[in-house]
Amino acid sequence: MRKWLFAVFVLILGLASAQKLVLASWGSQEEIQAYNQVLKLFQERNPGIQVEYVNIPSNEYLAKITAMIAAGTPPDVFFVNNIDFPGLASRKVLLPLDGFVKRDKYPTDDIFPGILKAFQWDGKQYGLPRDVSNLVVFYNRSLLRKAGLPDPKPDWTWDDFLRYAKALTVEKDGKRVQWGVSFQTFYLFWEPWVWSAGGRFYSPDHTRFLLNSPASLEGLQFYLDLRYKHHVAPTPEEAQDRGAFTMFLNGQTAMIVDGRWRVPTLKARAKFDFDVVPFPRGKAGSIVDIDGSGWVISAATKNPEAAWKLLAFLAGPEASQVFTKTGLIIPARGVDVRNVERSVQNLKDFFVPPPPKNQHYFLTVNRTARPTETFERWNEALQVINKALDPVWQGKADLKAALDGVAPQVQKILDEVQAERKR
Repeated sequence: MRKWLFAVFVLILGLASAQKLVLASWGSQEEIQAYNQVLKLFQERNPGIQVEYVNIPSNEYLAKITAMIAAGTPPDVFFVNNIDFPGLASRKVLLPLDGFVKRDKYPTDDIFPGILKAFQWDGKQYGLPRDVSNLVVFYNRSLLRKAGLPDPKPDWTWDDFLRYAKALTVEKDGKRVQWGVSFQTFYLFWEPWVWSAGGRFYSPDHTRFLLNSPASLEGLQFYLDLRYKHHVAPTPEEAQDRGAFTMFLNGQTAMIVDGRWRVPTLKARAKFDFDVVPFPRGKAGSIVDIDGSGWVISAATKNPEAAWKLLAFLAGPEASQVFTKTGLIIPARGVDVRNVERSVQNLKDFFVPPPPKNQHYFLTVNRTARPTETFERWNEALQVINKALDPVWQGKADLKAALDGVAPQVQKILDEVQAERKR
C-alpha cells in the first residue's frame, strides 16, 4: 500500500513539476491531425513537457496572436508566415534562436536557404521554417484534350497561355459556359504577373513604391485583360458567389494559378484528369513567390529551453515527414532545387502517387521564385493597395489611375518605415 501511495505521489509530483507550453497554429483538419501525431511523438520523448495545442482560424490568426502578445499571454511557440514575420520581429516580441542552434549544432543545411533567410531579422535567426509555398498553373487535362490541345510545355509564354485560354473558353447560345482560366484578386495570385513582366511592388530597399511603374502596369494589365478584353476569365457577375477554385473544381474553368495545398482536394473530389505546369514566361521570365511558414518562440516565454525543444522537434526531419504526408505542403527541409533527382530521393513522402503527374514542378519553379516583398508594415500598405484595386477588378476604374492615385499614401508608409529604422 505504501509503495502504491508513493508511486501515486511521484506521479502527481511529476505532473505538477512538468513544464507547460502553449503551441498555437492555424490549419485544416488534416493539419490538426498531423499536429496531434507530431505532438504525441514529442511528448513520448519529453514526458516532462506538457503541450497545449491551440488551433486558431487563419482569418483570425494574426489578430488573435497580436492580441495575446499585447495582453502579456502569448503562446510559447507559434506558427507564422514569412510575410507577417517582419512585423513581429521588428517589435522585439520573438526570441532569437542562434544560441540554441549553435549550442545544439542543430542541422539547417538541408533547409532551403531562401526560406531560412526569410525568418532572419537584423542578422539573427528568429524562426525555423516548416514549408515553402509557391504557385503553378493547374489545368484540366480532360478539357484540354476535348479542345484538341496538348499539355502545355514547361517553358510556355504568356502568348501561349492566352492561346490556350481562348481555345478553352466555350460559348453556348451567346453565353459563356466555360472559361479558359479562373480569376483571383488576392495579391498572391497576381504578383507573378507583375514580377514576370519585370515589375515590382517596391524597390529592393523598400524606399520607393513601384507598382505603378510601366513594367508592373504591363503585367497587371495583361492579367486584367484576361477578364475584360479577351473574356477568357469570368467577370464578378458571371462568377456570382462561386470562388475561383470552386469553378475550376467543377470544370467551369480549365486553368487556375494556385498552390500545392489544392492537391488533396483535387485528388479527392475532381472528376477529371488534372496536372500542373510552371507559370508562363513573361519578359523577365517565369517568377512566382516562394513564401513559407515556420515556428517562432515568444520572447516572453517562461520556459525557453522547453520551447526550443518543441520548436526544434517541430522543424526537424521526423515532424517534417508527418506534415509532408498530408500532401498539403512542400517541405522546407530536404529540398535541393539544383538537383531534382536528389530532391526526389530526399522527399519520398512528398512525391505521393499521381495525379498530378508532373508534381516535380512544385520543386523546380523554386529556381526562379522570390519571396514576397514584405517589410514591417507590409499588411498596412497592402490594405491601401487592395482598396485602390478593388474597383479595378470589378471593371469600374482605370488601373494606372487607381495606382497613381494611391501612390502618395503608400509612399508615406515607406518613408515612415525608413525613418523608424534610423531611430
